[in-house]
Amino acid sequence: MGGNPQRRKLVQQLRQRARGHSVPLVPDNASKAAVDAMVDAVLGIPNMPDDERAAILQTKAEFDNTWASASASGAQQDAHAPDATSTKVWKFTAAQLTYNATEGEWASTNKQELRGLFDRVLTFARVLEKSLKAEHLSVKMERSKENHVHIHVYFNLTKAFRAEGPSALAPFTFEGIHPHVVPNKASGGAFAGAVRHGHFYVVADKIGSVFAWTNYHPFTDYAVEGWWLDNLLKQQKMTHEAYLSNAARLGVGFQRRLNDVSAAQRYLKGQAIAQAVQVQADALKEHTFPMKDFPEVDDFLACFQGPRHRRPVLAIIGGTNLGKSMLAAHVLRKLGSMLGLANFVEVTVEQNPHLDLADFDWTRDAGVLLDGVGDSLILKQNREALQGRAKLCKGGQSATNVYSYTYSLVKRGAVATFDLSAENLMLFHTDHWLSNKQNVITLYLKEKAFAEGPTTPRAAAVAPQGSPQTRMAKRRFVGKCPGHHDVVEFPPRS
Repeated sequence: MGGNPQRRKLVQQLRQRARGHSVPLVPDNASKAAVDAMVDAVLGIPNMPDDERAAILQTKAEFDNTWASASASGAQQDAHAPDATSTKVWKFTAAQLTYNATEGEWASTNKQELRGLFDRVLTFARVLEKSLKAEHLSVKMERSKENHVHIHVYFNLTKAFRAEGPSALAPFTFEGIHPHVVPNKASGGAFAGAVRHGHFYVVADKIGSVFAWTNYHPFTDYAVEGWWLDNLLKQQKMTHEAYLSNAARLGVGFQRRLNDVSAAQRYLKGQAIAQAVQVQADALKEHTFPMKDFPEVDDFLACFQGPRHRRPVLAIIGGTNLGKSMLAAHVLRKLGSMLGLANFVEVTVEQNPHLDLADFDWTRDAGVLLDGVGDSLILKQNREALQGRAKLCKGGQSATNVYSYTYSLVKRGAVATFDLSAENLMLFHTDHWLSNKQNVITLYLKEKAFAEGPTTPRAAAVAPQGSPQTRMAKRRFVGKCPGHHDVVEFPPRS
């Protein structure tokens, strides 16, 4: 490495970023494998800032580029490929060879054709094994992200290989392809472990694996270290299933690894669902009709002008396909515009009396949408939390409170939707708490909440066309927060 000033400078930059992270540092002239190991250790540190991680990956990419140069035939040439002026002395007892090309069979997707290529490399490697008196040999074909294959060969010798000059690595050339050669630089007691790690890395069931062969089998011929598996998973070279399958054979630490993978899979599944929902929601935006205006909505929003001890819940009641959920989301988006918040949390309630508000973030969310509430008493049973009093509430309580969380809806909105099949709807007229407009503003829908035509007339929930409530659309609405004496104008004048 000493002859490449750019590579030396990049190693210095990577070492500087690794300093202070309690990982082994490498010298300027370290091998590529040693630099890779240092960078992988740094990237494996949890909670690393994204900008620092991006800078490390950029520097590492520049470092990797100093090793690669394309041959005229399209095959990937190694930086150690022989040249007419090379005087380097090669001496090693174990090494990994990587054969890489992008044309012909190497770019094929035909399994039989790839098998033929693999068998030829394996035959070549077995001949090499005998000529070099190799003790163990492992060969693996893998598919690259660029949709071609490469082949790893790892061997350890009973007697060290030594050669120098421009033709030093000629014995390893396969059908004109010079491999990338990474000698095992470990020494002393670390050498045997490095050899085992090298063989395992080649034959492990990584992402993109096609064919494999070895006469040195993991778990049976040698012990597998847990950190080998952890590194492959962190580098996203092994699936969760393959990782757990190997971890189960490892035995030690399996429960921890199983818990970590299960938690990661739950999170990734939730993330994938959220992304799919967002994609569908974005696709429907062009086909969504505008919402009509309702005095009850204006009354509800007016309660967020200025400080209040508590605020009412908006209950939207109506039959199916009238747009109750769409209207509720529209109301919370308008509230979010007033509060300077872009999001809200939607919770499907149905018959569950215990509201799950663990995802509610007061710093980000304008309120909660309780969708499909199956019983009006759920609002009454959770009244202290839903009215947004200036108090802390605790959810997710249990005997141990392991999953409990603290939240508050202070100066945040709560909008609930009810189908006509919901229980106890009459309590909105008869119950002393639910019928009080200081506690619940009820909006009864008897027509669609959205305007399907080119105009968006102001509409009362039950008022016929031409009624006084409908004519309110022709003038600026001045509303009063129910239960309060101060009058506010909504929307406020600009």
